[in-house]
Amino acid sequence: MSRGRSVTRQASQTPLIVLAGLPHPVCAAVAQLVEARCSPTPRVIFESASGRDGAPLYREEAVAALMKGVTQYAIRQLKAHVAPPSPKHIILAYVPSTGEEQLLAEFDFFVFPLRLSRLAEYDAYGRQHRHNRKLAVDYVISSVDAAGRQFMDVKRRLSSISDKEPLFLPPQNFKVSATERIAGLFRRMSRQVAPWTERINRNRVVQATSEDLPRNIPRGARKMVLSDVRGLLFPHDRRQDGPVRELEEGSSHDERKLFMRASFRFGVPLENGYHHDVQYPGRGLTGQTFDCCREGSIALTCSHANIYPNDYVRPSEI
Repeated sequence: MSRGRSVTRQASQTPLIVLAGLPHPVCAAVAQLVEARCSPTPRVIFESASGRDGAPLYREEAVAALMKGVTQYAIRQLKAHVAPPSPKHIILAYVPSTGEEQLLAEFDFFVFPLRLSRLAEYDAYGRQHRHNRKLAVDYVISSVDAAGRQFMDVKRRLSSISDKEPLFLPPQNFKVSATERIAGLFRRMSRQVAPWTERINRNRVVQATSEDLPRNIPRGARKMVLSDVRGLLFPHDRRQDGPVRELEEGSSHDERKLFMRASFRFGVPLENGYHHDVQYPGRGLTGQTFDCCREGSIALTCSHANIYPNDYVRPSEI
């Protein structure tokens, strides 16, 4: 094979576990043993938290370091031309804390969250179990195994593209009511306020025709698609004609978040360029307002808008 030729290498995909909230040196020991004992063998990225009980576990710099570790791994896979997208999936295993929202808000919607509840509890001597190396190792491994069974249902739903599956929807731009976006429902599930098995009944699935969606449905055909409270239709664009995902080594923290939110949904990899063609049935957007992750609130008058999983909004040219 000649040198210089671009080759896409098929590789066995590795699960990624992001471990947060454990003190040094327990965190490193747990990470090493999780990699050694879990099957399939995961890659573990971690950042040690405070060793003092009651101290904030998720300071801004620690959360930023975790994000950088996750995205550095993704960059290396891109540069190695690994296909399909790697990692295989991403689980965020974290110790509950009063400051956990700082962590969860940064990783919102691109990881599958795993709450390590027992490690936040106290032993007979008044210390949190997260300081107990043996207990932490056994509990994290058993929790990852248990989460794997629950996670498989979410992964099944997101591994096969469907115009009727609400878990794919852009969080800030699909409105379930006049005052609520689907992001609120996603957060309640990821914070364990609502179960992952709960049906999202407030979404509407409607039958659309080729006249409603001439770009997305062949002439004379019909299909079921999601429609929000405004009557906007959210068909998936199977042409995947969006820009190829790229992330440079020196990218900012915000660019790293947007990259991951475009690439994964609840820990499951998405196809490159995945997006919805958002439009009204049979007519243009007529000044409809959207929330773009880069441009903020924008009003559009074009025929449709490409909206990506990270809520990047790209107006059509007509």
